[in-house]
Amino acid sequence: MYAEQIFVKLLAHCLTLRRLSPAPESSSQPELWDLSSNSVLARAAIEAFDALAYLALTPQEPALREFRLLLWELHDANRRAKMLGHIGSVDPRLADIQASSKQLYERAVRHKHFGSLSKSLQKRVHEQDPPSFMNSQRERCQANGIDHDYFNALTMQLSQYAHTSPFSVHQLFEFRAGSPDALRMMSLPVQFVLPFMLRATAGMRSLFPGITPDPSEGVSVSLAVWTEISSRGVKNAV
Repeated sequence: MYAEQIFVKLLAHCLTLRRLSPAPESSSQPELWDLSSNSVLARAAIEAFDALAYLALTPQEPALREFRLLLWELHDANRRAKMLGHIGSVDPRLADIQASSKQLYERAVRHKHFGSLSKSLQKRVHEQDPPSFMNSQRERCQANGIDHDYFNALTMQLSQYAHTSPFSVHQLFEFRAGSPDALRMMSLPVQFVLPFMLRATAGMRSLFPGITPDPSEGVSVSLAVWTEISSRGVKNAV
């Protein structure tokens, strides 16, 4: 259930990103060269893959998967309760959400895998600030066969535009829609997403065998190339 929904979210980000990306060839139709929005979409797609792999694609024993889902749902209930509390909501469902959060907390701290959390994460759970992931980004990259420095470089650059950082503003000063350099910059979010979209697609085909068609020769080549790049990282490429 989670795999299907997260994959649909990832796919929607990628489709929207492609539609918002300018065509390399000349077009009579007006195009919006919005590097910031494309970067935000790309970052969201990569983060969707991270969640998909964590919950569904990485091999794990049933009890560990159960605990990951439990922690995930505790994070959800906790955030819902906090957001409604911040706006002073009088929605009668708030009491149900708070009760659900309490029940999930009690199940989490009694679970056999709770002790495998670091002391800092255990403290966060006790302080009603549960994490959505039980392991670090570096550990998740290692489990997914992705070079951590490569992952960091991509998400760091994309995040600059999500947060309106000095980096992104300075880049936009030099950005001229329609120029070759601008086209290169607009292509980066698409390039950054490719290895994660391909990995997610391959992962879903393994979860649901026989449902999806075999990839074309071109897609198979792309999968092999981008999997290698994301596994080794650019600085380690031969």
